[in-house]
Amino acid sequence: MDVFLIAIILISIILLKKLFTPAVNPYRYPKIRNWAEQGRYFNFNGYPIFYYDSALRDKSAGRKPTLLLLHGYPTSSLDWLLMRDDLEQQFHIIAPDYIGYGLSAKPVSFSYTISAQVDMIEQLLSSLELCQFHIIAHDVGDTIAQEFLARQCDRRQYIIQSTIFLNGGLFPETHRAFFMMKMLKTPIIGVILQFIIPRTLFGSAINRVFGPSTQRSQQELDEITNLLFYNAPYNLLQQLQCYINERVRNRDRWVNAMNTVQTFKANPIRIRLINGPIDPISGRHMVDRYREVIANPDTCLLNDNIGHYPNLEDPANTLKYVFDFHNSISTFNE
Repeated sequence: MDVFLIAIILISIILLKKLFTPAVNPYRYPKIRNWAEQGRYFNFNGYPIFYYDSALRDKSAGRKPTLLLLHGYPTSSLDWLLMRDDLEQQFHIIAPDYIGYGLSAKPVSFSYTISAQVDMIEQLLSSLELCQFHIIAHDVGDTIAQEFLARQCDRRQYIIQSTIFLNGGLFPETHRAFFMMKMLKTPIIGVILQFIIPRTLFGSAINRVFGPSTQRSQQELDEITNLLFYNAPYNLLQQLQCYINERVRNRDRWVNAMNTVQTFKANPIRIRLINGPIDPISGRHMVDRYREVIANPDTCLLNDNIGHYPNLEDPANTLKYVFDFHNSISTFNE
């Protein structure tokens, strides 16, 4: 089969997909529309970045400690909705959609590195005059949090008071990416796959990392994929997954930081891991590695049927471990 015929077939598939696939419009879902109405936009180098700020509905937020919520791939800040109300009782919540995610800008020509995401969040926090904060992170948010901790080792222009990691690829040697994820991050194949794979198939792939009793409904999967592909360029998925290779290149910097920050003489940073053990990507096997590598490992395993998304699959017990942790921190600022 010659190249011309292959190109014709691919173009035909792409045109058929566009013809029979509904237009992406996340705002048609009430949950997303309500979330968007409770957020704000921040200008990062000319790009509008969406973030949820609990101060918009909680007038006492400014008197509470700040909690930065870092979502996972390929989702958005909406992941924190089920934990939001309880967390707001104690914290001023800031939950951004990273550039390239959710309701934030998704430029075609942008270097979607972890460093760029941290630069963006640092500017956001600076614009809000927030210089002390706690972190809860998930998935790629774990990697962003690791870079935050590494920057604490380089210089302390702000104070991270504590960090909680949920399931994520903290150690590249234990990260078990699905075949589809590996294909999507390749330069040419990834772009082709984004064009030809139906959005419903992306949703089904997301459900693979949830536990057997916590599978997402079709509407929830549609909400996720509509946010993912909203205003998305042709090469978005391939670009976003550059963080997987970054984890390998920066492994020592990021893992060493997790140990170093716990030994600071002034304001040491306490760390906890809360994990859904049935997660095929970063479940119990990642916890075992965490206990080998991290000094004074503080780990909490959720029920055996909880997978990659503790914040969505078991928000009640995840919150319990979060509040237990914060109640135990002597440097916790009331």
